[in-house]
Amino acid sequence: MTIGMLLNAPYPSDVRIKKETDALLASGFNVCLLCLRRAGEKKEERINGLLVQRLYAGTSNVQLAFWDVIMASIFIHPIFKRTIPNWIKKNSIKALHVHDLPLSGTALSIRKKTQIPVVLDFHENYPDALRVWFAWKKNPIARLKNKIFMNAERWTKLEKQASQECNYIIAVVDEMKERLLVDYSIANEKVTVVSNMEDKSFLDQPLDPSIYNAFNGKFIITYSGNIGPHRGVDTVIEAMGLLKNQPEVIFVIVGSGSDPVMNFLKNLTIKYDVKDRVLFLGRQPFQKFYSFMKYADANIIPHKSTRHTDNTVPHKLFQAMMVGKPLIVSSCAPLKRIVSAANSGVIFDADNAHDLAEKIKNLYPNKELQKQLGSNGVKATTEGTMNWEHEQKKLVSFYSALTKSSVNKQ
Repeated sequence: MTIGMLLNAPYPSDVRIKKETDALLASGFNVCLLCLRRAGEKKEERINGLLVQRLYAGTSNVQLAFWDVIMASIFIHPIFKRTIPNWIKKNSIKALHVHDLPLSGTALSIRKKTQIPVVLDFHENYPDALRVWFAWKKNPIARLKNKIFMNAERWTKLEKQASQECNYIIAVVDEMKERLLVDYSIANEKVTVVSNMEDKSFLDQPLDPSIYNAFNGKFIITYSGNIGPHRGVDTVIEAMGLLKNQPEVIFVIVGSGSDPVMNFLKNLTIKYDVKDRVLFLGRQPFQKFYSFMKYADANIIPHKSTRHTDNTVPHKLFQAMMVGKPLIVSSCAPLKRIVSAANSGVIFDADNAHDLAEKIKNLYPNKELQKQLGSNGVKATTEGTMNWEHEQKKLVSFYSALTKSSVNKQ
């Protein structure tokens, strides 16, 4: 069977897409990916068995925003819609796998002519993400554009329609599946959960023991990854302000966000008088993230609890468990459920800096607890089932069953 994947972004982008395509290719499926093209990239190439075809929709932020506005207005991307039929025919594609909500309307409009099944892969609760992504933006033009075209209510209607009309759904966490079943009366058998677990090869990366040399003698709490209003980094900065009697505790931020986001956070360090104990290291090469996690004393995922964050899970949760250090996570439903099941960290009330400060106070002097929580995380992800080697079997089984169903219909 040849699976056609649609991605409204360049490739590679989200690591989830690479994991899924690698798993399907290794299991004997053919996979073609139709995505956006960056400047200098080839229109078509094969990457480790994956046939990638790229569409030009501009390269500047203005050009890309133009097409996003068009798609948000009619829920169809004209460039993708024009290309998909010939792409399907040329590659004998038998199923359309759509990464996230924005291209769902385009895929479903094509299905009317092609009659091939549409599989929606929801990486997150996209409509509710729109409610939190732009919270700290100040630019009035950007705020107006987002209010009109990235309106959460309109996208919720699309999610409901797409969920009911598509053939199958892949959800990123159990909480997402439950929400779709309850909110949109979706049949249980229509939704398969394939979570963002990490491949054990993550541990094969080279380590840099000197990565925290500048912070010798400190208790290092590390946040790694992209930063936005929903990520809860502001809660950690506030908590650091409550830990003035623990000067050895520092907060290291590995990653970045938009200028408004980073300016907001840096102003908070001034407000809470913690500029010397909150370190912004900026964007770093992916190869270094393993070292940043491994040599931290604790890794933190402080997400605020929203309908967005309660319906998705970051890859770094499982990555952080693999490195053998304790986790500090907020009470977001998936984070709380997974960390509690593995007993791999401590959980604080989301968006509650006082509770977070207390949890840090209890954790940092307790070396035995740190060791035990870290060991539990390693066991759950390398010896147990919380890894991609196990999780990918659900995706392969899904497409194996779909292949049999397609053959039986012929």
